[in-house]
Amino acid sequence: MQLDDEQITAALPDDLMRGLPPGPPATLLLDVAGTRVLLDVAGGALTGRGAPGINDTWDVALALTAQDWEDVCADPPPRGATSAQALVATRGADRVVGRREVWARTAGLLDRVVAALRDVVRKPVARRPDPAPPSPGLGPSVGQYLHLEDGRRIFVESAGEGVPLLCLHTAGADSRQFRGLLEDARVTDHHRVVAFDMPWHGRSDPPDDWRTRRYALDTQTYASTVLAVADALELDRPVLVGASMGGAIALYLAAEHGGRFGGVCALEGGLGSPGRFVEWTHRSDVDHSGFLTSWVGGLIAPASPTGPREQTLWGYASTGPGVYQGDTHFYSVDFPTVSAGLGRATCPLYVFSGEYDYSATTESSREAAERLGGELVTMPGRGHFPMAEDPEGMAEHLLPVLETLRARR
Repeated sequence: MQLDDEQITAALPDDLMRGLPPGPPATLLLDVAGTRVLLDVAGGALTGRGAPGINDTWDVALALTAQDWEDVCADPPPRGATSAQALVATRGADRVVGRREVWARTAGLLDRVVAALRDVVRKPVARRPDPAPPSPGLGPSVGQYLHLEDGRRIFVESAGEGVPLLCLHTAGADSRQFRGLLEDARVTDHHRVVAFDMPWHGRSDPPDDWRTRRYALDTQTYASTVLAVADALELDRPVLVGASMGGAIALYLAAEHGGRFGGVCALEGGLGSPGRFVEWTHRSDVDHSGFLTSWVGGLIAPASPTGPREQTLWGYASTGPGVYQGDTHFYSVDFPTVSAGLGRATCPLYVFSGEYDYSATTESSREAAERLGGELVTMPGRGHFPMAEDPEGMAEHLLPVLETLRARR
């Protein structure tokens, strides 16, 4: 459905900026399949001015083609058309014209604008129900600090008994992403689930000189940290479950240290993704916490439950400055070269791929599985953070694999 400039202006609710941090005034030009409107952002309010005239100026423009708009309005939308940010990330940065720093500061708002217009055309995609709330009282997981021999202090959560399950979080996140596994009796009845925060992340410490050091993760540091934690906890051939960058290092460990593991589950783990390393995730003139929720938000499946979706985004909003960018240095800069020399996995390997993941696409996951001799597990309707954004949806695919690995053990 084509909207005219008056319809676009009328479709924007008064509270569209609710919860967003204040920022410098800006004027945005929005082009939706040829219909152009000006949007003024000032004082925590968004005002539509209608079509631009000859004397109007603006700071940045976001242009959606007719095909972009058709895909955004599809039910369900295809991969890469779930948000304004997703379109920019997958279909070309030329959709943003003008001052890019203004775009980065208003990326979350532009996502909301496009979503509000989409919801005029069609009903929102039905989301799966939120998980049942836990019973009152203490949860089953226990958190402790692990002191490594090199002096690093690592926060570790664990729950359950049985075959160890060692979990690796995504870039810029922490072990909270595995709360679903830590609190799922279907898992903890058979596994000791262990999830830890990498140094610089969550409740693990950065080095004392963190304010004068630029964090940049690399393959060897990452792999040695995972192995050091497994050794310190005396985990006997654990099943490794890593997501995103954790899935990438899981592929490396399956090939280079497979004998240490009873199996590897690489969730959304490809052989590297150069497009995820961008300067907008760590600039002094851009609130990284606001930009990151937009940058990763398009990777979440449209039907994922509301509560887990929002908690996943909060994890990114609360990350330390420069941490996400330092992680993508591994995933986007270092690992693509390293992964080119990987041989076959020397333990059972499963590569899981969500339909809506445009960072580690199903195509790239299939390539990783074929090159390393693993099995591809496709997850229709799922996104890039399956264990966090949709724990029950992840369980549908993970539980049968864990059962298979236990039988093989």
